[in-house]
Amino acid sequence: MTVDDNNIIWLDLFSFLSYSKKAKLINLFRGKNIREEIVKSQEVKEILSDHDLNQMCLLTSDVYFSRQVEKFKSDGIEMITINDPRYPYLLKQIYDPPFCLYCKGNVDLLNTYCVGVVGSRKITEYGTIVTKEYVKAMCENNITIVSGLAAGVDSVAHKTALESGGNTIAVLAGGLYHIYPSFNSNLAKTITENNLILSENSPDSRPLAYFFPIRNRIIAGLSKAVLLTEAGKKSGALHTKNYAIDNNREVFAVPGRINSPMSEGTNAIIKELQGAITLSPADMLESLGFKKIDKKEQNVQVDLTDQPILDFIKSEKKTFQQIADHLNMPANELNIKLMELEMEGLIEKLPNNSYISANL
Repeated sequence: MTVDDNNIIWLDLFSFLSYSKKAKLINLFRGKNIREEIVKSQEVKEILSDHDLNQMCLLTSDVYFSRQVEKFKSDGIEMITINDPRYPYLLKQIYDPPFCLYCKGNVDLLNTYCVGVVGSRKITEYGTIVTKEYVKAMCENNITIVSGLAAGVDSVAHKTALESGGNTIAVLAGGLYHIYPSFNSNLAKTITENNLILSENSPDSRPLAYFFPIRNRIIAGLSKAVLLTEAGKKSGALHTKNYAIDNNREVFAVPGRINSPMSEGTNAIIKELQGAITLSPADMLESLGFKKIDKKEQNVQVDLTDQPILDFIKSEKKTFQQIADHLNMPANELNIKLMELEMEGLIEKLPNNSYISANL
């Protein structure tokens, strides 16, 4: 690593430093060993408070710094600074790109075709269904799924990508030694086996509250587009949408029920950005330039539990109630089954809550 790389990694050890202060210090000491120069510099006092400067001057030892770097390396953490040729091109184009990415796993994914998938932490059955459908379709087209390892939509997106044999990147708010939420520790470990987790914060950094919204700029920055599958009015995922817009990324939102609080955020996006609406994975993929798939020509693997529904409506349309009565199936369970079949392109929903086979 160059002296400038070392400067970046040393500065990252101090979580109290803001992005703008780091940027000023990196520029001030470019080409010089900051740990040697900061003690005697006068200009640095215009950037740092006396308290912060004193804290940093206590940790300028070469031995201390080398031990930190060696520990990260021995734990399988790669440090990819903004000067590294492996640093993702798209991320470098955003207004405030991270100075360093602390990565564990397959770093080759950094420069693949990525789409961010984000949304509510309190995901509903509807949100789970649509998130799975979109992620599966994207994985089939070799798109890397980027999300934030949070509860809800993020977790479903990562897990579905793994189950589909696709690729996924988890962007953490805190450092890699502090997986948050902790119940996703096993998921994070699984991701590192063939995929990737990363953070702009040094591995020892705890996930402080203000790290979460600024983390979302990395999700948007890595991605060609951002998809919100379900989000409430105050969902943190809306920060990702704003970062996507600010950095000229495409935004897609799945509509939800107009009376559902969990869909207020996505419905508001669609009202604001009418071109953001997506009604199926196929139309979103087509907007991104992927070949549209004719669902009637797809070789779809049908779940055996869905076959009775398909058999019952294969010759003529049937109402929801007729299907429920025929199969003796609870309404909530049937509603989920019909939604899944519709999104897979096997059935079509008609007016008056009726359904018919898509192959007729």
